[in-house]
Order: sequence, then C-alpha cells, then structure tokens
Amino acid sequence: MQLDQIAVGMRLARDIHDPHGCLLVRAGVLITDRHLKAFKSWGIQDIAIASDETSTPIPSRDPAVVMELRELLDAQFSLSNPDHPAVQALYQICLERALCNR
Repeated sequence: MQLDQIAVGMRLARDIHDPHGCLLVRAGVLITDRHLKAFKSWGIQDIAIASDETSTPIPSRDPAVVMELRELLDAQFSLSNPDHPAVQALYQICLERALCNR
C-alpha cells in the first residue's frame, strides 16, 4: 500500500527494514503519526498492511483527552529517543491502553 494511503492505527503486515537490512519496525505494530513521519524520512514508499479487522484505524476519541494523554506520555518518554521504533511502539501501546482506561 502506498504511504499516502496509510492511516494511523493500521497494523503492519511485514517487518520494515532499511536498505542495509536492519530492522526498523516489526510486523504487527500499530502505525502512529511518528511512524508515518519516520517512513517518509527513511524514503519508504510502500508498506504491507494487515488485512484483518484489527488493521482498521483506532476510533476517534475526544481530542482534548488524547491531547492530555499525549502530554502525560511525552513527559514520561522525554528521555527516550522518539525516532526509535521500539520507543514508538511502546508509546503507541501506552496511549492505546490509556485511552481504553478512560
């Protein structure tokens, strides 16, 4: 699927590697806005998206709640590298769980 057709909340079907074969993002990860920005900067054009029902974007939430949770998570992740795929995945997991607990 072309990068411009990818939405936040879709699930990767296959690992993404750099041109040297180094793993960038594992299959099964839910795509975040940070992933999309990183994919663009890495020059990645096509991405395999899982076709099951879990690949649909996360339902929209109250933007004020999402912003509040992002501010809390940004403070908790302030010493982490936001461009690292593992940190991005953990951030997304934390955000999803926090939204589910609201």
